[in-house]
Amino acid sequence: MMYSLFFRRRLIALGALSVGWLCTQSAHAQYRGPISETAPLFALDTPTSYANTPFTPPVENMVNPWGRLVKRLNKKGIGIVVDYTSESAIALNAGHGGDAGYAHQIGVELDLDWERLIGWKGFKTHAVFVNRAGHNLASDMGERSLNGFQEIYGGGGNVGVHLVYVYGTQDLYKNRIQIALGKMPVNIDFANSPLFCTFINKSNCGIPKSLTRGAAGYATYPGSTWGTRVRYWPLHGVYVQAGLYGVNPYLNTNRYDRTGFRMDTKLYTGIYIPVEIGLIPSFGKNNLVGHYKFGVAYDSSNYRDVYYDTSLQPAARTGMPYRWTNGKTQIWLQADQMLIRNGNGPLHGLYAIAGFTKSQGNNSPYTYQVYAGFVDRGVIPSRPQDTMGVEWSETFASAQLVTSQWIRYRQGLSLPGNADYPQSHVMTFEATYNIHVFRGLSIQPDYQHIWRTNLQKNKPEVDALGLKIHAVL
Repeated sequence: MMYSLFFRRRLIALGALSVGWLCTQSAHAQYRGPISETAPLFALDTPTSYANTPFTPPVENMVNPWGRLVKRLNKKGIGIVVDYTSESAIALNAGHGGDAGYAHQIGVELDLDWERLIGWKGFKTHAVFVNRAGHNLASDMGERSLNGFQEIYGGGGNVGVHLVYVYGTQDLYKNRIQIALGKMPVNIDFANSPLFCTFINKSNCGIPKSLTRGAAGYATYPGSTWGTRVRYWPLHGVYVQAGLYGVNPYLNTNRYDRTGFRMDTKLYTGIYIPVEIGLIPSFGKNNLVGHYKFGVAYDSSNYRDVYYDTSLQPAARTGMPYRWTNGKTQIWLQADQMLIRNGNGPLHGLYAIAGFTKSQGNNSPYTYQVYAGFVDRGVIPSRPQDTMGVEWSETFASAQLVTSQWIRYRQGLSLPGNADYPQSHVMTFEATYNIHVFRGLSIQPDYQHIWRTNLQKNKPEVDALGLKIHAVL
């Protein structure tokens, strides 16, 4: 799926921008360095629930003349970001030693500030287009569900030009209310974190993948559906937001149009309604920032039951068709907290991150996902823009699905979920280090270990090495 570095870097940049704003507004703030220092090379922030969508992301540009032109255009209300991301990975063992995959994305973002252009106060539009190509290493091992080694490959695979999103935002009531309307992914606003895409494995980059794999309504980058979102800040550092999105189960498939330019709603099957409450406190004289959020969502579409037939008997045993159920509920609880500050920037410090998701078990392939980790930026004083991280994630298959799979397995029948053995859970560990090499350029070596690929006990553990390169024009 997923979560392109293009997307994740955009998340990091906006997270930095918004946290920086909160820090400087705090009565106890002591770190008032330039916000641009917090996002020196990461391009294409997507809006997060940490702040209202900005005009355009602050980025470093490798090419100085281009960077100067972009700054001049910004002053006129035109924002342009062009970047390239590649992710390569090689398996070291598990019967696939030496297997390798390369994937890349070229991204272009266009932001327009209509107040600067024509005087329409508080109105901005945002559009992103990507090109993606390459090979998915995880598919060589039968892992097509949650834990791809290269998140940039996820959500579309090979595509020449893909429209990720196009939408407008209107700020109201002194920026305490923002309304977004257009063709948008859900995950640019709900259940995300600018810290997730420190990592390359797609289990968490952008959002915990159990959410999008558990409900078609949770559209994720680079897929999008028509929708709207309203965010309200009743108090400083406290927000409430809700959205309404079309559900398209065929996003990022050939059946729907992989280009993303199809604008009709003929294949929509329902509506997805997420609601999220967030708290952004700041502690102590060093302004240790935290982000805490709780969300719940309802998908009104019909989903096939993973266990019962129409007579409420085990379908795998009776051989009758599985029944259809109406609606699905998901919840998420997420937190991150800076523990140690390493510098002035809001991301310059050691963060602890943790979270939990749950989807309805009777009609979802995955019930729970839990994750935890640490992200540290600027721990080496001479390398203030380098970032390191370690993360663990575990996802559990629905108990009803597993029971049904065991019945079919004992009967010698095929199993759902691209499985050849009843599923249970999958666990991932990742350690990574992002090196700021040059203005607008980063290189990131990476190590991943996966237990129970495709959630199957009969599959061996996998070790893989990866390398990510990100450059902003």
